[in-house]
Amino acid sequence: MKVKDQISFEQALEGLEKSAQALQKEGTTLDEAMASYEDGIKYYERCTELLNVAKQKLQIYDKATGELSDF
Repeated sequence: MKVKDQISFEQALEGLEKSAQALQKEGTTLDEAMASYEDGIKYYERCTELLNVAKQKLQIYDKATGELSDF
């Protein structure tokens, strides 16, 4: 599975939740669990990337007003 750059935060979060549910499902084979884990990592990384971009935009906005603060 490949997580595209255009996937939204909400889509990535939903994918992450589905991956977690798949890992908890009874009767999951090791191969299925590993695939779900790897997918979950990709969704997690996309969520983190989008949150960092949002944080940077908020910091830029604060600089424009003359106030600096961490989000």
